[in-house]
Amino acid sequence: MKQNIDLQCHTTASDGLLTPKELVGLALKKKLKAIAITDHDSVNGIDAALKAAKGKDIEIVKGVEISCDDPGFVDTHILGLFVNHKDKTLNSLLKKAKEYRERQKKGIINKFKKLGFKVSYEEVKALARGEIGRPHIAKIVLKNNPDKVSSIEDIFNRFLSVGKKAYVERRNKISVKDAIKAIHSAQGLVFVAHPGVYNYFDIDKFIKYFIKNRGDGIETYYDYSASRHHTSFAQNNKINKKFRKIAKRYGLLETGGSDFHGRPDQILGKLKVPFSVLENLRKKAK
Repeated sequence: MKQNIDLQCHTTASDGLLTPKELVGLALKKKLKAIAITDHDSVNGIDAALKAAKGKDIEIVKGVEISCDDPGFVDTHILGLFVNHKDKTLNSLLKKAKEYRERQKKGIINKFKKLGFKVSYEEVKALARGEIGRPHIAKIVLKNNPDKVSSIEDIFNRFLSVGKKAYVERRNKISVKDAIKAIHSAQGLVFVAHPGVYNYFDIDKFIKYFIKNRGDGIETYYDYSASRHHTSFAQNNKINKKFRKIAKRYGLLETGGSDFHGRPDQILGKLKVPFSVLENLRKKAK
């Protein structure tokens, strides 16, 4: 029997819809052998996930996904796996990231207000239960303004994606170099998350920049077929194969995850990431 894993999952500790305990329960139901808890700029869901998985037939990989901005490479996500989530350097960086994230999200909400939408920070914060993400803002915008927008996808396409009317760049930014240093300080491995998403800059140039800053690998198994990416199953395989070739060319490690947030368009376990990916990473983990 094939054993599958998912090394990029989000919980209510950031912008996921399931609590760590609920996510572990779903992963067990789907017969996954391992999942990574990789919340945005947060490691607050890890302990609860470890507790929920104790004594169960599933491995919890401790991770994090850090949002970065560098000149020419806006809104990139750097994934850390096998981190010591108690590491002081990592947590110091995440504290800064949380402050920057909150400031940015307040800016986005204010832009929506100026555009005539009904939305408040208090409503979004109550929905999030943890770190605020753009999906939380989109949900409140959709709920309060059904006459102006048709779906979450519509909101992202018209307002929330990079460069759109309500998008706000972070004034204070975490650099890729700083994210890599912090993850390495926490004995973790560092990856470019979902490299096929970055169609607004030269991805090959970014990967070289990432390697120059001592990054370890890239995500070569990813579900680009989620609704916001408009990607077919065949296209999805083609994109992943492209990045597997790039990983081989540069001698990079490979990881894989669905970027599961619990949205209706996502099915945990749909993306088949082989257990061998985890076994290989374990050998490289510090």
